[in-house]
Amino acid sequence: MCGIIWTVSVITPARGMVSPARRCFRAIARLPDDRINLAEATLCIAWEDQGDGNPPASLRIIDAMAEAARERVAGRRDSRAIVAALNNYLFEELGFRGNHWNYSDPANSFLDQVIARRVGLPILLSVLYLEIGWRLRLPVVGLALPGHFLVRYIDAREGDLYIDPFNRSRLWSYAECERQIVSFAGVVDPALVRQIMAPPSPRSILIRILRNLKSAYIQREQFERALAAVERILILAFDAGELRDRGLLRARLGQWSGALSDLERYAHLAPQASDLEAIRQRAQALADALAQYN
Repeated sequence: MCGIIWTVSVITPARGMVSPARRCFRAIARLPDDRINLAEATLCIAWEDQGDGNPPASLRIIDAMAEAARERVAGRRDSRAIVAALNNYLFEELGFRGNHWNYSDPANSFLDQVIARRVGLPILLSVLYLEIGWRLRLPVVGLALPGHFLVRYIDAREGDLYIDPFNRSRLWSYAECERQIVSFAGVVDPALVRQIMAPPSPRSILIRILRNLKSAYIQREQFERALAAVERILILAFDAGELRDRGLLRARLGQWSGALSDLERYAHLAPQASDLEAIRQRAQALADALAQYN
């Protein structure tokens, strides 16, 4: 685990205190990529945002699913047969599917809720698929396409398989993956295609999950929760755009001093940004407001 005692219920800490879930997430984020446990980190996100949780129970459920899946794939050697058996178990027997009808629901990004409700976003269903596949020692990796997330089963001899857990395990072709990239990039750039098709790190998967949550919370005007998502993104990796967003969210929440610091630093780090003038104006307004209290 992350060195912190997991508990079934977490009391929300007083303002300014760091929650156990955040401490656990921070401990995981300090690890090198090859030591990050994706399931544990994803459950920490759910734990913090929901205010309670039972991550060990969710991990045990994933373990049990993997053991049941092991029986289904036993004796199969062909990659397509293995994938077909695993897909049948997850999407027919257990009924996992994408939440097409309420896509922006934050619960779609909470791994424990995805397990319990059998619905979620593409990336969370893919995380579950990966965790089960890794327990079975299958050659599966994530595939972080723009606008969609798949699982890639690597087979150098017969050809890789591209599995879409959000759409009940529909198999994509390589050409479809390429078209998905082109639909966002606008042009066919072989170097860009190779870069995007490369397996994403656990850290980058976690950042994508948190950005989905940030977007969902902003849509709902839940700005404190959006701020918490940005804070965890910045724990995972520094990004000037996220620093700007933290400043804007802090300003909206009345945290003027922190907001001003973030926006001034963003202006310094991104002198060519297209939004620089608007950010400078916002920072000046914050500075003027703070001056009235000094």
